[in-house]
Amino acid sequence: MIIWSAEFYENTHGGRPVESWLDSLTDQKFAAMDAAILLILQPRGLTLGDTKWLTALGGGLWEFRVRNTTAEIKAMYSDAAKDPSKVSEKILLRLFVHFYGEKVVLLLHGYDKAGNDSQRNQEREINLARKRLKEWRARTR
Repeated sequence: MIIWSAEFYENTHGGRPVESWLDSLTDQKFAAMDAAILLILQPRGLTLGDTKWLTALGGGLWEFRVRNTTAEIKAMYSDAAKDPSKVSEKILLRLFVHFYGEKVVLLLHGYDKAGNDSQRNQEREINLARKRLKEWRARTR
């Protein structure tokens, strides 16, 4: 199976907003997103488009939704045994991505929807991802 390679979007100053966002997450949320990227997004890429994991937002922008703990993800997508440990945090993470080239997934923007699940905030987050995608496309032409 050919795996998609994940690539961080870099702004014009060399900053990687998704990497910074990941670093700001709690250990439990970071582990869940890390497992989701490694076990779900990279191996399956665009084939996730008809699943609960990935939603097309138009213009080449996709929303990758993570609602499960690391243990749940590993139980679903690897040979790991189910972990009976209790979950203390609500996992409701969003990662906006763009697929391009020879199986590359560009990680544009992420946020924790559990912190603010309002429609207004969702639209603001999507608009920021769209802005980054537009800027990236202009630089890579």
